[in-house]
Amino acid sequence: MDAINRQRRQDVLRLETATGGEKGGSPSSRERDVAIVEMDINWFHCPDCSFVLTPPVFQCKEGHLACDRCRAGKCQRCKGGGGTFDTRNKVVEHIISVSKFKCPFTGCHRFFPFRDLRAHREACLHAPCFCAEPGCTFAAPPDTLLRHLVVHHLWPARPLVYGQVLRLRAPLSEPRRLLHAKEDGGVFVVVIGALGAVTVVSVVCVRKVGGPSQPCYMAELRASGPPLPGAATGSIIRMPMETVTSTDSPGEVSVEKLPWVMSVPSTYLLAGVDGDGASKKLHLKIQIKKIS
Repeated sequence: MDAINRQRRQDVLRLETATGGEKGGSPSSRERDVAIVEMDINWFHCPDCSFVLTPPVFQCKEGHLACDRCRAGKCQRCKGGGGTFDTRNKVVEHIISVSKFKCPFTGCHRFFPFRDLRAHREACLHAPCFCAEPGCTFAAPPDTLLRHLVVHHLWPARPLVYGQVLRLRAPLSEPRRLLHAKEDGGVFVVVIGALGAVTVVSVVCVRKVGGPSQPCYMAELRASGPPLPGAATGSIIRMPMETVTSTDSPGEVSVEKLPWVMSVPSTYLLAGVDGDGASKKLHLKIQIKKIS
């Protein structure tokens, strides 16, 4: 069963009901006094499959409810069992049809008719992203996930300002590091990996993948290296990224699947304190721009 089409357990269902009290004027211009009633959504779950009831809703002779999918079975809540769900419950159907359901994501407090809930879930900025560290099942919105990765998994993190150049010294031993923008709470992960014998670098936005109406970002990556033969100053390679791609699982980003990566020559890998390969560093400059 599709868990997006048929919403699993949530907290609150909101019902707006007219209380009478029509004010004077023509019938078309009369205003209604409206009462907002919030109810435990568990009252409107099918007891058999635990999904939210959606029309048509059926009941047995004792009033126990079942969804259209589960009505073929016998009611096990009737005394003696064996009751059949052969009657439509139009009252419950109407309540569900005119009610609004709370977004299930932590931090989002909006309510939607059930028919609109799926579209909102796909676009909600509070949709969870996933830790993906071995053995960790933590999931949360990007800003909360950032704190989790820094505190519990010791990921390095730096603040950034859109449009400004950020300088990083990135050890190869730390293939993931986080960037966070105070302007809009955007979270990004700088990824260092290898394609064969070539070291590559990219940057990815951490957020719900595929949601509409999301901000768009572009970036430019630069790496500094030693002077070229005959040159007095160090060399620089750069790569513009027309679009920063997204991931909802920063720990699982694979450079092989990214559309934009900057290849870095081995001469740009500067030796660290220990002098071994694992301690080598890249000197990077990253600029991220918010374009919409």
